[in-house]
Amino acid sequence: MKKHLLYFFFFAMALSSCKKESTEPIIGDVDERLSEALASYQDQLSGAEFGWKGYLLTDNKTPATFLFKFNDKNRTVMAADYKPTEVESSYRLKALQRPTLMFDSYSTLHLIADPTSSVFGGETANGYFSDFEFAFLSANADTIKLEGTFNKSKLILIKSKSAEESNAVFTSLQDVSSAVSKLKTYFKRTTIGGINCEVKLDGNAQTFAVTYLLDGTTPTTVSSNFYVSGKNIALYEPLVIGSTTVSELKDVNFVANTGMINAVINDGPIQIKEAIEPMNYDKLAAEIFYNRPPNGDYWTASSGFTVDGIMDAYGVKRIPNFNYIIFWPKYNPAYSRFGYIVSGGWAPYGPAPIASFPEDGTIKFTSAGSFGTPPASILPIISNTSNNLFLPKGFYVIKTEDKVYDLVSVSDARSWITIGK
Repeated sequence: MKKHLLYFFFFAMALSSCKKESTEPIIGDVDERLSEALASYQDQLSGAEFGWKGYLLTDNKTPATFLFKFNDKNRTVMAADYKPTEVESSYRLKALQRPTLMFDSYSTLHLIADPTSSVFGGETANGYFSDFEFAFLSANADTIKLEGTFNKSKLILIKSKSAEESNAVFTSLQDVSSAVSKLKTYFKRTTIGGINCEVKLDGNAQTFAVTYLLDGTTPTTVSSNFYVSGKNIALYEPLVIGSTTVSELKDVNFVANTGMINAVINDGPIQIKEAIEPMNYDKLAAEIFYNRPPNGDYWTASSGFTVDGIMDAYGVKRIPNFNYIIFWPKYNPAYSRFGYIVSGGWAPYGPAPIASFPEDGTIKFTSAGSFGTPPASILPIISNTSNNLFLPKGFYVIKTEDKVYDLVSVSDARSWITIGK
């Protein structure tokens, strides 16, 4: 019996030894592999002769464009669309939970994340919900995708191929926005994958939205923020329209002799053209807008009317110490107030509109008078804005997001104003 037990003991020992050998790791030390990855990223960042175009989207959807130049001594020179003067600061690569690019001294990038509102205008304690430490998500020879470690903001780095490309990094968005603004109407139409669509391209917020009728009856809207590289509009999140996935609009340009925007989606050409009415209209939106201001009393607008593609066409932002426009629907039982907050208080001018709601679901305003006379220096601004508010055919009321509406002229859709929370 002892002999059999001895044989069994040696057999078990041999089996254990075999198992240990068969499971011995062959992929190398984790720290070594992380060090190799960091060294590879370091070489990639510093090896870009003309730098990297950087496209940031913060967690509260604030977009920003950068140009970064990294060297191999942990120094970077950066510029941004909001501060184009080049500033040098430091960076380093470190292995946290993932390989991470850290901008470790105060820089232009930190402005957009600064929690003190007086520094750059962001929200107190949060800034614009951005980051200055970014984990690597993916990388190839020309593109690096990163994610903020705290606010999950997105940062995409694209290697610049020439000095000319680097020099154009801050003008590309304006060029594409200028092309889009040549379509004068608020409503714009195209066909994507055989489906008729209404599109909205907002160069200021850098958003691209598409509305189409699912099954021919149910309105469906999909949208994404975008960045512009050259003449291409690249979406942060791909949009699915029917059986077509859209991740980029290439070679966006306005063609004067057709009056349309040409672009390419998935190697197929599309045309975006003007339209003067919505493809599908919610007739309840106007009264909901009027009766349900976000705080129970009033709506605000940070800018005036866009007319023929020109933002703030009448120049309300040029009013000295202008804060915002305020629309108070039930300011008085008999009339509303469309006024201006200047230096933190009511300005002693602006119209008193009376709202009505035709059966077609639009909203119209007539005048009950005004709240005083503006100074002569800004009289044209106030007069033009008031005249536009009292367009005879009124406005479509288009809900664009929660507690944000666009009022679009019914007559020709060539003037509109965004009023929100």
